[in-house]
Amino acid sequence: MAPPPPNSDLSHGTGEGASARRLDSAAALALRALAWLGGQWAFHSPRRAADLLHGFARTEEQSQLELRQAARLCHDARRSARYLRHALDEARHAHAFAEEARALAHAHGAAGFPRPSAACEGLFEALGEQRFLAFVHAGERRGRIEFETYARLLRRRGDDAQAQLFEDLIADERQHEAYSLRLLEELAGSAGTRRALRWAARDAAWRAFRRRGRALGSVLYGLTMLLVYVVLAPFALSYRALSPGPRGLSREP
Repeated sequence: MAPPPPNSDLSHGTGEGASARRLDSAAALALRALAWLGGQWAFHSPRRAADLLHGFARTEEQSQLELRQAARLCHDARRSARYLRHALDEARHAHAFAEEARALAHAHGAAGFPRPSAACEGLFEALGEQRFLAFVHAGERRGRIEFETYARLLRRRGDDAQAQLFEDLIADERQHEAYSLRLLEELAGSAGTRRALRWAARDAAWRAFRRRGRALGSVLYGLTMLLVYVVLAPFALSYRALSPGPRGLSREP
C-alpha cells in the first residue's frame, strides 16, 4: 500500500483529522506571531540583526553535522544519500548566514563573528531513525515559517537585500520539510508518523522551555544580586560609621 502524500491527513477518522488540522494551524499561527515579534525587535538594530543571523548560522552548522552522521550510520543507501544532500544544503545555508552577519556587523562598525561552530549531539543514534526524521521535519517546518515571516517583515521595512537572503532559502526548507515527512511515513506508517510527530512537538516545546529558562535564570540572578546589594547597603554604611579606626588617609604603616 502506498504511503499518503506529505500533505495528507495522517489521522484516522474525520473528527480526529479535523482536530489535528486545527491544532497544526494554531501552532503555525503561534510560530508566525512569535517570529514577527522577535523580528520586529531584532531587525530594529543592526547589531541584533547580525546576532540573529549568526545564530542561524550556528543552527545550520549543527544541522549539517547531525545529517552527515545520519548519512554515515543509515544502512539504506537511498536515505543515506538524501541525508547527505540535506547536509550540503545546511552547510550552504550556514555560510550564507555567517557571511551576511559578518558584513552587517562590519558595515555598522562592530566586530565581526568567528566562524560558526557547533557540536554534534548524535541525534540519529540517540533517537532512532523515525524520531530523527520527525525531529528534522519539525525543525524544517519551524524554519520555513520563520523565514517566510522574516522575509515579509523585511520587505515591509524596505530591506530587500536581507529579505532576499531568507527568500532564497525558503524553497530548500520546504523541500526538506516534505522529504523528511515522506521518509517518516515510509518507515513508520500513518499511526507511527502521528506518534513521532507528537513526540517531536513535545521535544521542541521542552527545548524552547529550557532555552527560555536559562535566559530567565540569568535575569533573575542579576535582579537577586541587585536586591541583595540594595538591602545590605544601609547595614554596610552603618557598620562603617560605627566601627572604630582611622578615617581617610593614614600615615600609619
